[in-house]
Amino acid sequence: MTTSSKGKRYPCEGLADVYVMYFDEERGHIPLLIYPTEKLKDDKNFMRPIKYHPIWFLSVNEQEALDHIDLEFKGYIFFGKKFLTLSRRKKRRAGLNEETPENIVIIVCLPEDLEIFGDDLIQILTKEIKEQFSDKLYRLIEYEILKEELIKTPKIQEILEEGKYIKEELFDLIANICQKYFNSVIKETDTKSIKRQKALSFLALKGYDVSYLVGGDNSIDFSSIKIFDPLKKSEEPLSLKEPFEILNIEVLDDSRELEILVKNNTKEEKKNTIVKITHVQEFFEKEILNQKIDVWFPEEELLFYCPIIAHIHEYLFFIIEGESNTKILSKKIDLNLINIGKKTR
Repeated sequence: MTTSSKGKRYPCEGLADVYVMYFDEERGHIPLLIYPTEKLKDDKNFMRPIKYHPIWFLSVNEQEALDHIDLEFKGYIFFGKKFLTLSRRKKRRAGLNEETPENIVIIVCLPEDLEIFGDDLIQILTKEIKEQFSDKLYRLIEYEILKEELIKTPKIQEILEEGKYIKEELFDLIANICQKYFNSVIKETDTKSIKRQKALSFLALKGYDVSYLVGGDNSIDFSSIKIFDPLKKSEEPLSLKEPFEILNIEVLDDSRELEILVKNNTKEEKKNTIVKITHVQEFFEKEILNQKIDVWFPEEELLFYCPIIAHIHEYLFFIIEGESNTKILSKKIDLNLINIGKKTR
């Protein structure tokens, strides 16, 4: 449990970490706020998945068509969303003026077991932060820059006081959103969703006292939530199938290519599907495959090949629905983890 400078207690620690960041024209990716604690913001290992998240390498227009951009790293899912916001601060790089918009990135980190909640949570956070702080975030950026100044003039002191207040307001907003959101999902004990039940089970095993999340007479006892009821027979076999599934990934030694076998898990034809494979090099995302499949038949397995780039070990695999431009599947492929299945053609 953490506290702000106002002494308020914040629940949900260990369930979600929220990062509000901006792109600094001199220093790169800089955190404005980390909820619930900022103690580790100078820890390079802790911040590595944040600073190298693929959201940074997409323009606002490119990522706007997607709900969010995800990164999977060591048992956690990092959901990212980028937007532009008002600016009236003097920039420190040639070619930028005071009105050049700020690049703001929101990243929500959840344990894999709580992945099902990431979509909704980051959409709510992004909407509320944009609505309530779109004309204030540049002042918070000024605060982060000027607090490092050795000599603090009265004008700088004024900006620092305002920025500190804005930061506390933003921290409180994020805390309240997280509290209300997990309150609502705990109430939703829909046994039809295996993923949701898995997430609720995770919350229970973490030992959280839900009384501070729900409160009043509506408190829910986790013992009443039956994750798997042995007395109830399911009408259909339990399944966690996604619409598309990567069945196998192999390295072709002779041609230095990746071979990726993907299956349409549904019983429906999927039309106008786009498959993309990218990699990140020197802070820029580069596309090495962009293939459109006009018709992907039910339960059909397709093979995709892409070249392996020298000294690049991590690749991002996407399946996107062509008409809505909605991401259906994303997967990070780390060549260092592919120990089985190397072959020659």
